[in-house]
Order: sequence, then structure tokens, then C-alpha cells
Amino acid sequence: MVEDGLAEAADTLRRLPDGEAKFRLGPRSAWPDVVRDALAAQSADGPKVRLGPPSPGAIDRLEQVISWLSLLTEAQRRIAWALASGIPVAKLARLIGCHRNTVANRQAAALRVIAGHLNLPPEPRQGVMTKMSCRGVAGAGVVSRAR
Repeated sequence: MVEDGLAEAADTLRRLPDGEAKFRLGPRSAWPDVVRDALAAQSADGPKVRLGPPSPGAIDRLEQVISWLSLLTEAQRRIAWALASGIPVAKLARLIGCHRNTVANRQAAALRVIAGHLNLPPEPRQGVMTKMSCRGVAGAGVVSRAR
């Protein structure tokens, strides 16, 4: 469940529009780039297909998963997010300079931390009266009317 949630969050984040792209790229034309020669036309890639936008529910789940990441250390957070984003374990192991089994073990430890937090019983909210909290109060539940 936790691993699937992280993968969905990474996919949702990838699907969100980049609000700063127009400032980084500068003014652009809607026309396609001009092909100067036949060799360039043959090697040209097809149009890039953009993924559809995420659903509102996926964005809500993304926000929830981002809060899970605060439970992890910086190293656990980086490994868990990189693997959820689709980076292969072997490539990540080369990037951080350790064995792929170490990366897998660190990811498993991070997932256990998150799962352990999610499996905790919910804490009672303060300031909210419940039926259980009213039992010991004299006259609780009795409504008196002034005559």
C-alpha cells in the first residue's frame, strides 16, 4: 500500500503542469520547428505526448503522501522517492555509491517507518466531547427546562 501510494504520488506530480515553464523557456511560437535538411527530418522524433492531467482525488492523495515523507530521514526520503519515480535500483545504487541490496534494504526500512505510522491507532481529538467522555459527568445527557 505504501509503495503503491508513493508510486502514484510520483506519477501525479509528473502529470501536474509546470507553472514556471513559460518563464524559463521564454517567448515561443506555436509553430513546429523548421527542418533544415532531409537527414534531420529522418532522425526527428515524433511529437512528444504529454500525459493527461491528474484527477482531483490523485492530487489529494499526493498531498497526503508528501506528508508521509516528513517521517523519514533525508537519505530514506531520497531513496524512497527516487525508486517511486521509476529510477532502477541498480542505477540509484551507482549514483549514491552503495550496493543495490543496501538500497533495497534502505527503501524497505523507509516503507516500514511509514507503514508503522499509518497503522497507529488514531489519537482522540482534544476538545471534542464524546459519549464515552460524558459518562462520568453528573447530569450529562439530561436536559432541564426552566418553568
